[in-house]
Amino acid sequence: MTAVLPIKYDPTSKTISLEESVPLSSTKDFQIEVSQINTLYSDFIKTNSELPPPPTKEAFTQNLSMMVKKMHESAVLLMRQKSFEEAAKKFDIALGLASARSKFESFQATLPELMICLIGRCDAYTNAGFFVEALEDAEVLILLGSTIPDNHLRRGICKLNLGDFVTAKSDFERGLAFNSKHPILLKLYDICKKLIDEENGDV
Repeated sequence: MTAVLPIKYDPTSKTISLEESVPLSSTKDFQIEVSQINTLYSDFIKTNSELPPPPTKEAFTQNLSMMVKKMHESAVLLMRQKSFEEAAKKFDIALGLASARSKFESFQATLPELMICLIGRCDAYTNAGFFVEALEDAEVLILLGSTIPDNHLRRGICKLNLGDFVTAKSDFERGLAFNSKHPILLKLYDICKKLIDEENGDV
Protein backbone atom coordinates (compact mmCIF):
# COMPACT_ATOMS: atom_id res chain seq x y z
CA MET A 1 0.00 0.00 0.00
CA THR A 2 1.39 3.40 -1.01
CA ALA A 3 1.73 5.93 1.80
CA VAL A 4 0.12 9.32 1.20
CA LEU A 5 2.01 12.36 2.43
CA PRO A 6 -0.12 14.74 4.53
CA ILE A 7 0.45 17.73 2.25
CA LYS A 8 -1.73 19.89 0.05
CA TYR A 9 -1.05 22.16 -2.92
CA ASP A 10 -2.36 25.70 -3.31
CA PRO A 11 -2.62 26.51 -7.05
CA THR A 12 -2.96 30.23 -6.34
CA SER A 13 0.26 30.68 -4.37
CA LYS A 14 1.87 27.64 -6.04
CA THR A 15 3.05 26.32 -2.68
CA ILE A 16 2.60 23.14 -0.71
CA SER A 17 1.79 22.94 2.99
CA LEU A 18 0.98 20.39 5.65
CA GLU A 19 -2.59 19.35 6.25
CA GLU A 20 -4.22 21.09 9.23
CA SER A 21 -4.73 17.72 10.90
CA VAL A 22 -0.98 17.16 11.20
CA PRO A 23 0.36 18.10 14.68
CA LEU A 24 3.02 20.77 14.17
CA SER A 25 5.01 19.68 17.20
CA SER A 26 5.85 16.33 15.62
CA THR A 27 6.70 17.51 12.10
CA LYS A 28 9.38 20.17 12.58
CA ASP A 29 11.86 18.56 10.16
CA PHE A 30 9.11 17.91 7.63
CA GLN A 31 8.06 21.55 7.82
CA ILE A 32 11.62 22.62 7.02
CA GLU A 33 11.67 20.34 3.98
CA VAL A 34 8.33 21.70 2.79
CA SER A 35 9.64 25.25 3.17
CA GLN A 36 12.77 24.36 1.19
CA ILE A 37 10.69 22.87 -1.62
CA ASN A 38 8.58 26.02 -1.78
CA THR A 39 11.69 28.20 -1.93
CA LEU A 40 13.20 26.13 -4.72
CA TYR A 41 9.97 26.13 -6.69
CA SER A 42 9.57 29.88 -6.25
CA ASP A 43 13.11 30.47 -7.51
CA PHE A 44 12.47 28.11 -10.41
CA ILE A 45 9.35 30.03 -11.46
CA LYS A 46 11.37 33.26 -11.45
CA THR A 47 13.83 31.79 -13.97
CA ASN A 48 10.99 31.69 -16.52
CA SER A 49 12.52 28.67 -18.24
CA GLU A 50 11.83 24.97 -18.60
CA LEU A 51 14.98 24.09 -16.68
CA PRO A 52 16.86 25.99 -13.97
CA PRO A 53 20.07 27.62 -15.20
CA PRO A 54 23.34 25.86 -14.37
CA PRO A 55 25.24 27.40 -11.42
CA THR A 56 27.89 29.13 -13.54
CA LYS A 57 29.70 32.43 -13.07
CA GLU A 58 27.67 33.83 -15.94
CA ALA A 59 24.42 33.00 -14.13
CA PHE A 60 25.56 34.74 -10.94
CA THR A 61 23.59 37.93 -10.27
CA GLN A 62 26.22 40.66 -10.31
CA ASN A 63 23.78 43.45 -9.45
CA LEU A 64 23.01 41.75 -6.16
CA SER A 65 26.73 41.42 -5.48
CA MET A 66 27.13 45.17 -5.94
CA MET A 67 24.30 45.82 -3.47
CA VAL A 68 25.89 43.48 -0.93
CA LYS A 69 29.26 45.15 -1.42
CA LYS A 70 27.88 48.67 -0.94
CA MET A 71 25.97 47.70 2.19
CA HIS A 72 29.05 45.94 3.56
CA GLU A 73 31.23 48.99 2.89
CA SER A 74 28.68 51.17 4.67
CA ALA A 75 28.77 48.83 7.67
CA VAL A 76 32.58 48.82 7.75
CA LEU A 77 32.56 52.63 7.81
CA LEU A 78 30.23 52.55 10.80
CA MET A 79 32.57 50.09 12.52
CA ARG A 80 35.43 52.55 12.07
CA GLN A 81 33.23 55.23 13.60
CA LYS A 82 32.53 52.84 16.51
CA SER A 83 28.80 52.88 15.74
CA PHE A 84 28.63 49.16 16.37
CA GLU A 85 24.87 48.74 16.76
CA GLU A 86 24.21 50.56 13.51
CA ALA A 87 26.97 48.59 11.82
CA ALA A 88 25.34 45.35 12.95
CA LYS A 89 22.10 46.46 11.30
CA LYS A 90 23.89 47.21 8.03
CA PHE A 91 25.71 43.88 8.10
CA ASP A 92 22.36 42.22 8.76
CA ILE A 93 20.89 43.85 5.66
CA ALA A 94 23.92 42.82 3.60
CA LEU A 95 23.56 39.27 4.89
CA GLY A 96 19.89 39.29 3.96
CA LEU A 97 20.73 40.42 0.44
CA ALA A 98 23.37 37.72 0.05
CA SER A 99 20.93 35.11 1.36
CA ALA A 100 18.25 36.26 -1.06
CA ARG A 101 20.02 34.79 -4.06
CA SER A 102 18.23 32.19 -6.10
CA LYS A 103 19.02 28.76 -4.71
CA PHE A 104 20.01 27.75 -8.23
CA GLU A 105 22.94 30.16 -8.24
CA SER A 106 26.43 28.96 -7.43
CA PHE A 107 26.78 28.35 -3.69
CA GLN A 108 30.54 28.37 -4.14
CA ALA A 109 30.27 32.01 -5.21
CA THR A 110 27.62 32.86 -2.62
CA LEU A 111 29.51 31.44 0.37
CA PRO A 112 32.26 34.12 0.51
CA GLU A 113 29.60 36.85 0.50
CA LEU A 114 27.71 35.16 3.31
CA MET A 115 30.83 34.64 5.39
CA ILE A 116 32.18 38.17 5.07
CA CYS A 117 28.80 39.61 6.08
CA LEU A 118 28.46 37.14 8.94
CA ILE A 119 31.97 37.95 10.17
CA GLY A 120 31.14 41.64 10.12
CA ARG A 121 27.88 41.20 12.00
CA CYS A 122 29.51 38.93 14.57
CA ASP A 123 32.27 41.48 15.22
CA ALA A 124 29.76 44.33 15.38
CA TYR A 125 27.64 42.43 17.91
CA THR A 126 30.75 41.65 19.96
CA ASN A 127 31.91 45.26 20.02
CA ALA A 128 28.39 46.38 20.93
CA GLY A 129 28.34 43.95 23.84
CA PHE A 130 25.64 41.71 22.33
CA PHE A 131 27.50 38.53 23.13
CA VAL A 132 24.56 36.13 22.84
CA GLU A 133 23.83 37.33 19.30
CA ALA A 134 27.53 37.31 18.43
CA LEU A 135 27.81 33.76 19.74
CA GLU A 136 25.07 32.59 17.38
CA ASP A 137 26.96 34.07 14.43
CA ALA A 138 30.24 32.58 15.65
CA GLU A 139 28.65 29.13 15.81
CA VAL A 140 27.59 29.42 12.17
CA LEU A 141 31.02 30.69 11.15
CA ILE A 142 32.64 27.64 12.72
CA LEU A 143 30.26 25.39 10.82
CA LEU A 144 31.23 27.14 7.59
CA GLY A 145 34.95 27.38 8.34
CA SER A 146 36.06 25.14 11.19
CA THR A 147 39.76 25.43 10.28
CA ILE A 148 39.81 29.23 10.46
CA PRO A 149 41.45 30.25 13.78
CA ASP A 150 39.60 33.58 14.00
CA ASN A 151 36.24 31.81 14.00
CA HIS A 152 37.23 29.95 17.17
CA LEU A 153 38.58 33.22 18.52
CA ARG A 154 35.21 34.89 17.97
CA ARG A 155 33.31 32.15 19.75
CA GLY A 156 35.84 32.09 22.57
CA ILE A 157 35.52 35.84 23.12
CA CYS A 158 31.75 35.47 23.37
CA LYS A 159 32.03 32.61 25.84
CA LEU A 160 34.62 34.53 27.85
CA ASN A 161 32.38 37.57 28.15
CA LEU A 162 29.42 35.38 29.05
CA GLY A 163 31.43 33.92 31.93
CA ASP A 164 31.89 30.47 30.42
CA PHE A 165 35.65 30.34 30.94
CA VAL A 166 36.14 26.60 30.45
CA THR A 167 34.54 26.40 27.00
CA ALA A 168 36.16 29.71 26.05
CA LYS A 169 39.53 28.17 26.85
CA SER A 170 38.62 25.17 24.68
CA ASP A 171 37.77 27.49 21.80
CA PHE A 172 41.09 29.29 22.10
CA GLU A 173 42.85 25.92 22.17
CA ARG A 174 41.07 24.87 18.97
CA GLY A 175 42.06 28.11 17.30
CA LEU A 176 45.68 27.64 18.36
CA ALA A 177 45.61 24.16 16.85
CA PHE A 178 45.33 25.86 13.46
CA ASN A 179 47.71 28.73 14.25
CA SER A 180 49.90 28.14 17.28
CA LYS A 181 51.42 31.64 17.09
CA HIS A 182 48.20 33.64 16.89
CA PRO A 183 48.95 36.49 19.35
CA ILE A 184 45.37 37.26 20.41
CA LEU A 185 44.50 33.59 20.87
CA LEU A 186 47.62 33.10 22.99
CA LYS A 187 46.84 36.13 25.13
CA LEU A 188 43.20 35.20 25.72
CA TYR A 189 44.10 31.58 26.36
CA ASP A 190 46.39 32.71 29.20
CA ILE A 191 43.69 35.01 30.56
CA CYS A 192 41.22 32.13 30.56
CA LYS A 193 43.63 29.87 32.40
CA LYS A 194 44.10 32.50 35.11
CA LEU A 195 40.35 33.06 35.45
CA ILE A 196 39.72 29.33 35.75
CA ASP A 197 42.46 29.03 38.38
CA GLU A 198 40.89 31.91 40.32
CA GLU A 199 37.48 30.23 40.17
CA ASN A 200 38.99 27.00 41.46
CA GLY A 201 40.88 28.81 44.20
CA ASP A 202 44.25 27.80 42.78
CA VAL A 203 45.63 31.34 42.89
